[in-house]
Amino acid sequence: MTQDLTVDLGEQMLNCRTAGIIVKDNHVLMHKNKKDPFWTLIGGRIQLGEDSAQAVEREFEEELGVPAKAERLLWSVENFFIYKGRPYHEFSFIYLMQDVENRLPGTGEVISLESGEFHYEWVPLEKIEELPIKPDFLRGKLVNLPSASMHLIHKETFVAETK
Repeated sequence: MTQDLTVDLGEQMLNCRTAGIIVKDNHVLMHKNKKDPFWTLIGGRIQLGEDSAQAVEREFEEELGVPAKAERLLWSVENFFIYKGRPYHEFSFIYLMQDVENRLPGTGEVISLESGEFHYEWVPLEKIEELPIKPDFLRGKLVNLPSASMHLIHKETFVAETK
């Protein structure tokens, strides 16, 4: 049995997450839980015994049904935020991804293998600044990806509440 690296500490949560960025034709692939007012990068929780690169590759396969390769680590992030009224301390690893078989179109909506709670879409890079994105530091960084891996400590200024 697999176990996510998420620890419920009562009033607070400790979370280990990984996410990936695919950029094609000046668009970045994002997804949005239909219950949330914001967009995020495709990814999910790392499982016990799994490294962050394996985890993001697994998440892309599970969610989109396409093989993707973690090309290189862009950011390791210590992220602090509040979600559904609970403070989170999250360790996040964000990778530049490669669509191994070039099966994902670079524009429009993407159909997911997931149950329908998420909406996947290619967002034009020039419109990134206009979207509510979590973590919010991504709005300024997705248009200019770093050439070397960076470590960030980020404290969200927005409280994420769901419908």
